[in-house]
Amino acid sequence: MAALFSVDPAGLSARVRVSRAPTARRGIPARDHRAMCAPTRANSRHDGRSDAPVYEYTQLSLQTKLGISLHDITPQVRAAIRESGVSNGTVNVLSRHTTTAVTINEAEDRLMDDIRQYMLKLAPPGDPYLHNDIHLRDGPPDWPGGNDAWRAQEPKNAHSHLLSMLIGNSLAVPVVNGELAIGTWQSLMLVELDGPRTRTVGVQVCGNKGGTSRKKVDTSESSSNAASKTYQPKEKASVSDGYKDPMDELCEEDPSADECKVFD
Repeated sequence: MAALFSVDPAGLSARVRVSRAPTARRGIPARDHRAMCAPTRANSRHDGRSDAPVYEYTQLSLQTKLGISLHDITPQVRAAIRESGVSNGTVNVLSRHTTTAVTINEAEDRLMDDIRQYMLKLAPPGDPYLHNDIHLRDGPPDWPGGNDAWRAQEPKNAHSHLLSMLIGNSLAVPVVNGELAIGTWQSLMLVELDGPRTRTVGVQVCGNKGGTSRKKVDTSESSSNAASKTYQPKEKASVSDGYKDPMDELCEEDPSADECKVFD
């Protein structure tokens, strides 16, 4: 069992390479990557012009460890935000493989060991899976050497695919004043489920350069009390007031009655 996973504290031992996508013309986002971002409203300017939203795509490359391993990519995502110059917007993080995932959690060594062991219990690699019947599957029609060559290199990794679906393949995190809006103990992590491999993670920063975020809404007690003086919602009428069917009144008084039970 120990050979199925390895420890990678906070992803520090992973070799990370950052590659930039082809740069689009100024003010025009790259067509292939824009779909990852939600529409962003341009900032109005006093001279009648507006600042076009920014769409900056970066691809991270990591060398992962054997079996299941977790890699903290928060520093690389923060670097991508700084390089983009976006002040307020969203950063989208995409796992680009069917046997990896991305998640947000605490990058603590012992917790990551717990996560690895728990995932192995959720989807044991040794269980029977149809996907692992390599001899019954055909490879791509243009694979060099045909099906025999493809089957010789194809791993039995159905459990990795299932875990990838359970954990998830994308994240959307707010960017506020040029910083990731995550909690103190939160980290963005790539989860390798079938290592070791060379993996890539897509990072797209969307938003506007410069400017500051809108003023926070005052939710303090004094503010709430002041608002309550100007708006007093009407008292909600009892639901039973609108009942005309005697059966409805019965079920309101005793929902456990046999007549009131609903069966799917």
